[in-house]
Amino acid sequence: MERRARLFPAWVTGAMACGLASTPFMQEVQAADEPIPTKAASAPMPIPWWFQGYLEAGGRFYLNDPQKDGIASNGGKSLSKYDEYRDTRPGPFANGYLSAGTTDGLYRIDLYGWNVGYNDQRIGLGASKAGEQYLNFEWDQTPHNYGIAHTIYNGAGTTVLTLPPGLSNQLFTDAGCVHVAGGQPTGCTGSPGPANAAKISTDIQNNLHETNIGIRRDTASVNYRWTPTDVWDVRLYYDHLHRFGTQVDGVVFSPGTSGVASQVPRPVNDVTQNFGINGEYAGASAWGRYTFKVGYTGSVYQDSSDFYTVANPFCATGSGPGECARNGSPSSPLALMSLWPSNQSNGFAETFSTELPAKSRFVSTISYAMMRQNDAFLPFTISPAVFTVGNTTLGAPPALPASSLNGAINTLMSNNVLTTQITPELKSKLSYRYYNFDNGTPEILFPNWVLTDVKLATAQNPVYAPMHSLSISYIKQDAGGELNWRPDREWNLGAAYNYERYNWTRADANVTNENFGKVYVDWTPVKWVTARASWLSAERRYENYDYLNYVGKFQWPNDPGTTTRYSAAFRQFYLDNRNRNKGQVSLAVDVISGLTITPTLGLQFDDYPMNPAVEEGLQRDHSRNVGIEASYLLSPYTKMLASYTDEWHSQVITSAGGNNPPFPPSGYYRVDVRDRVHTFIAAVDHTFIPNKFDVRVGYTLSKAADNQPLFFFDGTQPTGAGVTQYPEVKTQWQRVDLTGKYRFDKETVERLGWKGDVSVKLYYAWERNGVANWQNDIMQTYMWANIGNLANAGYMTWLASDNPNYNVHLAMASLNFKW
Repeated sequence: MERRARLFPAWVTGAMACGLASTPFMQEVQAADEPIPTKAASAPMPIPWWFQGYLEAGGRFYLNDPQKDGIASNGGKSLSKYDEYRDTRPGPFANGYLSAGTTDGLYRIDLYGWNVGYNDQRIGLGASKAGEQYLNFEWDQTPHNYGIAHTIYNGAGTTVLTLPPGLSNQLFTDAGCVHVAGGQPTGCTGSPGPANAAKISTDIQNNLHETNIGIRRDTASVNYRWTPTDVWDVRLYYDHLHRFGTQVDGVVFSPGTSGVASQVPRPVNDVTQNFGINGEYAGASAWGRYTFKVGYTGSVYQDSSDFYTVANPFCATGSGPGECARNGSPSSPLALMSLWPSNQSNGFAETFSTELPAKSRFVSTISYAMMRQNDAFLPFTISPAVFTVGNTTLGAPPALPASSLNGAINTLMSNNVLTTQITPELKSKLSYRYYNFDNGTPEILFPNWVLTDVKLATAQNPVYAPMHSLSISYIKQDAGGELNWRPDREWNLGAAYNYERYNWTRADANVTNENFGKVYVDWTPVKWVTARASWLSAERRYENYDYLNYVGKFQWPNDPGTTTRYSAAFRQFYLDNRNRNKGQVSLAVDVISGLTITPTLGLQFDDYPMNPAVEEGLQRDHSRNVGIEASYLLSPYTKMLASYTDEWHSQVITSAGGNNPPFPPSGYYRVDVRDRVHTFIAAVDHTFIPNKFDVRVGYTLSKAADNQPLFFFDGTQPTGAGVTQYPEVKTQWQRVDLTGKYRFDKETVERLGWKGDVSVKLYYAWERNGVANWQNDIMQTYMWANIGNLANAGYMTWLASDNPNYNVHLAMASLNFKW
């Protein structure tokens, strides 16, 4: 073959672009060419990482000396309400986070911590590989402080609450009680007189000590997500919640109202573990995209103990169950108090969603859960003997009718939603939900039982036994539809209807049916006006309301009246006939440039139609809230906010006590509970030096009043203790916030050897809460003296832990580093 020389300018241009040639040249085509030498491949360059972080370190302290452990009845204050769900104790504090990742966005690590070292600290760690694996861990502590109590009991937080040595003997003697051998319940008669009351007071005051009433929740949680491909998504989670501390509990040592009663610190020490796994697959079909998700959830609750015991403060050491009586009522030397039983739950669920023809989408969820509780029953009493006939004969406690509850509840839920884009402007939604709460727990018959560790139920009152336990079940069904129409950018209108039906087992009503209707509209005629409004109307009706035949006669078969059963005229508010009307209106108007005013109105009227002559219960529940908010951007450096809200709530409740209809006018009363809350908020944000010095000032005032006027239907009012009506309960809460932040010049920071932003923040807060509540304020630390008609209050002891009043001036200063 003849060899010819050819010119390839286009090829040469490409070669130049690749760096293989720099000038045109003549290429001779030959049968075989020598390979072009290439440079050996170099090792891959390491991918650099980026780092950023934030650290705030400072201290906080009180500018005043707030009282921490005052008693409300004595006019004192307490910090318990102020720090109910937080920990703002004076001292150093630190907040911050640290993040790192590769510059290609593939790997990332985050570490953060807030209020580290305190009872409300939160610490977390996250690591991820983008698009494939995500791992997050968090440790969270949340306190719930109830108050600082004054108690005579030792062992707070444990399962054995004891008294100081010799105190029960001293109180027994100083109360004027006489130790009677042979189990005869005649130790004390009547309430202690003035001389004995003074002795009791001295005994108690000499043995008081403080204890914190509160619970801390420590939660460790871990979440893992794995997305191996674009169509698979797998998630796992585990939470470990440990609660420990104390709560207020009431202990009654003898039946009736004439015996010993005490408030005590109930121990709390339990663990709840929640865990689960679910996987989701996303695919495509001829109709469009679909997803399928299946998962498992589990929960295990375990209490560290089944019970705790409490010593009787007015029972001499070594006394038997009949030797610590008050006014002829036997009193137990020791009370056995049960704690929550351990239990568990296992649930399975699947969700399927798919696109359908006609621009529709269908979502269906089915779940099934199994809840079980089978802890062994505690004995009826910790006492070896109880009173069996009147108040004189002692006998052995009855045997338990079963060893455990064998509690079993299964739930089945099916939820289905179909949405369709009928036209570009009109969209519809149809839904149906079925929920079956199937309570398979056996209903146990108790032929007899023991009251307050000391007395047989039938000895106290023959109608107290036998008694059946109740296993309440229900099936709930919801069906509804909604239309949403958006004719243009100015209007958005909608209407919805829903039907709800409950089929009840072991409830006062057999069936309730409710119909809901709702309309709503959003209107934006111009850019500076936005209006929204909605109205809901619903009507619920029961088919048959018969407490006696559905519940009362089964639970208490021997009671012909209202000793154990409640009045057949009483109506449960969640089952009773109800007419509901609920409306909401809001308007946002930009009055002038930068000034936006937003008035709001909300109404909810729940009326329970009933015949007041033969029915009792909640008759009306009305609420209203009216508010207005104004925000003004005065300049790029100044923003102001002001708002006012008026909330009003009214409930009308009727009752006739234990009377059956028709009610006597002198014993049938009406209470109109009225609550009113006024809230004022004002705030200003101002930048004195752009990007350098900012200040924010805020003030909030909330004033609330609660009234409960009571009138009998014969026109009379309650009497006693020199009053004719219950006093008003008032609350006033105020808070002032002042925050200033100054950022240092970057040049100054760099000269000091730091690369990043450095700022200093100063914070001041004044917060005060004042509550005047007659229901709590009359309660002394220990109600050993007669108060009004409480002739037997001499044997009642209280913790005096409920005190919501405080006055705190708090200051904080911190240095902040950001890089």
